[in-house]
Amino acid sequence: MSRPIQQIKHQEDLRKVRDADPDFSGTLAKGLMILQSFVADPRPHANSEFAERLGLPRSTVSRLCRTLQALGFLDHDDRLDRYFIGPAAVTLGYPYVINTPLLSQLRPAMQALATRFEGAVSVGVTMDLDVVYVESAAHEKGTLKRPGGGAVRGILETAMGRAWLAQLSAEERTRFLARARRERPEEYARCLEGTHESVASYIKRGYAMNLGDAGLGVHAVGVASSIRYGTRRLLFNCAVPGYRGKSNDLVASIGPSLVELVNMADRQVGLR
Repeated sequence: MSRPIQQIKHQEDLRKVRDADPDFSGTLAKGLMILQSFVADPRPHANSEFAERLGLPRSTVSRLCRTLQALGFLDHDDRLDRYFIGPAAVTLGYPYVINTPLLSQLRPAMQALATRFEGAVSVGVTMDLDVVYVESAAHEKGTLKRPGGGAVRGILETAMGRAWLAQLSAEERTRFLARARRERPEEYARCLEGTHESVASYIKRGYAMNLGDAGLGVHAVGVASSIRYGTRRLLFNCAVPGYRGKSNDLVASIGPSLVELVNMADRQVGLR
């Protein structure tokens, strides 16, 4: 397959993949494209909106939506004539979360760190150009738009994503940044300086930093663990409101504390 499925966002993308791989299931991909529309825009959608966004015929969209509704992946409001994401979509994430290595053992330590710094501590994995949050522990006040399980953020705009970038070879990182520049130019321009600083300083510090590049008024540190979940590495993030977590605080206490938590997790894996 020439492109990862999460980048198939339009009929034109789908056509290119099918031309390159005749065994690729176009019908299945179209259904998944409808479900993935809710990741970027979680509000209810009409058939016409799916058709316009994805470049699919309305008749095709109608059949797919009725099938997804029958399987519980979509719900339909007859009064609004709009589709909502259905509960079956939530069930797909459950096996992933409960099988995440060490997560149940790490929750108390994550919560203690979140409470101590009055922020949020999260675990995530990379998926193409994004980080997917698997779990978060938050202080009662927390941060703006605290990420729950399944939340998606760009790799370049998260501290944990930058920590992942720092683990790549120079060649791999160059290829990734070139693609991010091509496919997400606004995010690339906004985050490039901070990303370069984080990558350059990662070995010395042991963590990456994000001083508000996501545009949410949040400062964060991120660490890439050595724990593997399939082909992906578990990434850790500690985020605090910018007014509470100044850069000196990140360097003096928050960053080293997250490194300590991740080192503890890595040691537990090593003892198995």
